[in-house]
Amino acid sequence: MQLLTVFETADILRVTPGTVRRYIADGRLSAVRAGKGVRVKKESIEQFVKPMEPKEVKAETPASAGKPLTFDDALWKLVGSAESAEPTDASKKYDHLREDITPRRP
Repeated sequence: MQLLTVFETADILRVTPGTVRRYIADGRLSAVRAGKGVRVKKESIEQFVKPMEPKEVKAETPASAGKPLTFDDALWKLVGSAESAEPTDASKKYDHLREDITPRRP
């Protein structure tokens, strides 16, 4: 039975030592206490790293075409609602200030 340190385990798994400690705390990776330190069995690492099979991808169903747009559809009420109009009072809001600071010519 070969015991590895947290740092050696992190190097093998290519993660940080903190991640290895989190795996141990979560119970995903088994470890033993050796004095004040924690050691991980090499067999535990081999069990932890198991190959994963990719999931089968289901063929996507095509999006429905929806219903055709007819003249009695509510969307026709929007036609022309975005046409430009004359400037409103908001566009003239600061005209009086511009007149005050613009120098007048004699």
